Amino acid sequence: MLILRLSYACAVCLCLAAAALAGGAPQGVDVPAPTPEKPLKADQAEARAALKQQLEELRKTPPEKVRAHPAAAAFPGSVPADARRVERAVEIDTAVPAWHSTGLYAPAGEVVTVSVPEAAAGKGLQVRIGSHTDTLWRLDSWKRCPEVCLRRPLDGGATRVASGFGGLIYIDVPDGCPLGRIPVRIAGAVEAPCFVLGKTDPAEWRKTIRALPAPWAELATSKVVLTLPSKVVRSLDDPEDLMKFWNRALDACAELACMPLERRRPERYVADVQISAGYMHSGYPLMVLLDMPPVMVDKTRMMANGHGGVWGLWHELGHNHQSPAWTFGGAGEVTVNLFTMYVFDKALGRPAGNHPEVTPQSASRRTKAYLAAGANFEDWKKDPFLGLIMYIQLKDAFGWDAYRKVFAEYRALPEGERPKTDDEKRDQWMVRFSRAAGRNLGPFFQAWGVPTSEKARASVSALPAWMPEGFPPK
Repeated sequence: MLILRLSYACAVCLCLAAAALAGGAPQGVDVPAPTPEKPLKADQAEARAALKQQLEELRKTPPEKVRAHPAAAAFPGSVPADARRVERAVEIDTAVPAWHSTGLYAPAGEVVTVSVPEAAAGKGLQVRIGSHTDTLWRLDSWKRCPEVCLRRPLDGGATRVASGFGGLIYIDVPDGCPLGRIPVRIAGAVEAPCFVLGKTDPAEWRKTIRALPAPWAELATSKVVLTLPSKVVRSLDDPEDLMKFWNRALDACAELACMPLERRRPERYVADVQISAGYMHSGYPLMVLLDMPPVMVDKTRMMANGHGGVWGLWHELGHNHQSPAWTFGGAGEVTVNLFTMYVFDKALGRPAGNHPEVTPQSASRRTKAYLAAGANFEDWKKDPFLGLIMYIQLKDAFGWDAYRKVFAEYRALPEGERPKTDDEKRDQWMVRFSRAAGRNLGPFFQAWGVPTSEKARASVSALPAWMPEGFPPK
């Protein structure tokens, strides 16, 4: 007689798989539902394995059989029971790639129908439910389910889709889509608070829109979209002024990077209960934690805050504007803060070097300690604020115009002339900035211990040598 012994985890996984296909959870099996109060941790291997299997099967479940996942109520949240399901038509400009907000929300476990013209078949359009794209599988603690978004192709005609977690509904457009403006009809959804600068009537926002029932809301311009818990925007009276401020911040980054102010697609910030890395991170979308939305909708607070979370908002945005051509190894967390400082300077009207790590007192202390230890470039690369002091010295002496001139040169470079190695990047940066400033920066780079080649230094040796006043400090 052969006796098969299944581990508890395997047994639970099999039960959950069968249950997911049937549209429900098996009797007697507790479905893991991680929350911030009761996260699933690495030592809960059986529960994590069961949840992973369940989510895999849920993705394969036909829309009609999908049910709300037990964790959906905790995150991303529930739709009120009395919220009206609606059918709405939206127009999508497929010349703009990536996510298109619809102002609609898919309730967890309910079928939503998305209809597009038959001409859209084979053009790569997709419907996305949920904006929380960070996956958490590799983290030691899960404060929400590690994967909560759903994406399905739109092949023309009507597509039925359902998510066990629900979320804001987007139409995802690939690069180079040739369809132009197309109508999209969405049925079975719930209305979400959505303000679009230049399109939404602020009076209507205050009267009805901000109170719409979906748990997540968006504030949008052609340059940036903020995805936030609806409770944060319920009392927002002037989204127009707020989003004009956000546009100024986006324009500042574009101005410094020497790119067009009108973007091919807006940047996106999404708030989440847990993200895949750090306190915030860059990308599409840029991710922040739930302590930031109250700050992000408070213009006065953002303009008054000199560092901390507000610095981080522009820091991560800066990463999305960095170029590897002028960012050599060890400078990734340095050159990004040129954009942070530029936003403070141009959009907030605050001193560009106001972070406590680079105040004159801190800068002097940091620089003296580094130089006294021998100006070792390996130490320079380990301390982003030390490196930033060097870039601030250049800004203070030659202004932002010198940076913009150099960045414009890099943007215009043919691919074959772009630096590939770190040695090439350091050399080109020193030479190009020297020529933009009209000064020989070779001795300045040497004093800081940032390596450049003898050939590069010789190429700018005819220019007057420059060193900041009182540098190196005695």
